[in-house]
Amino acid sequence: MSEEINIYSPPFPRVSASPTQVYYDLTELYDWTLTHLEWANMEASRLGYAEDEFIGNGTLGPYPEENPERFLNLAVPDMYMSWQALRTIREKYDEIVRNYETKDLWQSDAAIFSRINIVKMAAVLLSIAFLDREKREAREQEFMQSVRKKAKKALKRMLEDTKKVEDDDEDIDIDFDALFHPPEDDEN
Repeated sequence: MSEEINIYSPPFPRVSASPTQVYYDLTELYDWTLTHLEWANMEASRLGYAEDEFIGNGTLGPYPEENPERFLNLAVPDMYMSWQALRTIREKYDEIVRNYETKDLWQSDAAIFSRINIVKMAAVLLSIAFLDREKREAREQEFMQSVRKKAKKALKRMLEDTKKVEDDDEDIDIDFDALFHPPEDDEN
């Protein structure tokens, strides 16, 4: 077996976690994300994954208050969403650990790509986890608009790249009739 890998996993909320415990798990996730934020942006840039910062400075928002009261005043579905997202982040991270067990695999571009996306998932969760319903919905709308703009920009870039492919001077006409209805052989 190869060298030991130093792994710092995100928190995993228990099934029986109280809202207060979910709050503390979220603060632990905030610390975990801060620890990985600079690394994730650096690796995303190295992989050519992001033109701008992969995870923007304002994504995380301010550090959660020491008192969980504000979180405890959120609606139950909002707390459940945070609990479920916390579990998903940890489950996906554990899957990466299982799939890239050796140090060489752990440091491969595929593993790094997966890991930086987990950090981004955590940052997005933390950007809305402590917000009330109205602010959360507004932030989700902003996020979706941003995703649409990025997707449109990427699609436009891909289409421009296809236009750059030089067109052959040879016009090859495809005979679709012959392609789908080949001439029958005369059997005598």
